[in-house]
Amino acid sequence: MATLYHNPRCSKSRQGLELCNDSKVKVEVVHYLKTNLTKSELEGIISRLDGCVSSLIRNGDDAFKQSQYSTLDLTDENNVLTILIKLPQVMQRPLLDDGKRVIIGRPPQDFNEILG
Repeated sequence: MATLYHNPRCSKSRQGLELCNDSKVKVEVVHYLKTNLTKSELEGIISRLDGCVSSLIRNGDDAFKQSQYSTLDLTDENNVLTILIKLPQVMQRPLLDDGKRVIIGRPPQDFNEILG
């Protein structure tokens, strides 16, 4: 089973959810802003990320730009982990995790690597 980290207010996330619903892959939907992800869950996401860890941060988001974390090195996994714990709203979305890798759905069609 795959996990979709979803923000229903985001159009790309809604498109990703639609792709998941249209696929034959069973997908659990996690509304990560309602149920904050644990440190362990975030560490797992970071470890399985298909790409650079800095891509998990929406660094153009006002909440990030105005935070004390905006000057941190985003290539450092520990910094990204700290940011995502303190500012979960700046996590890139949507994310699809099949337990082996995590794909950022930008564009959502990238999910087809997992969804088939």
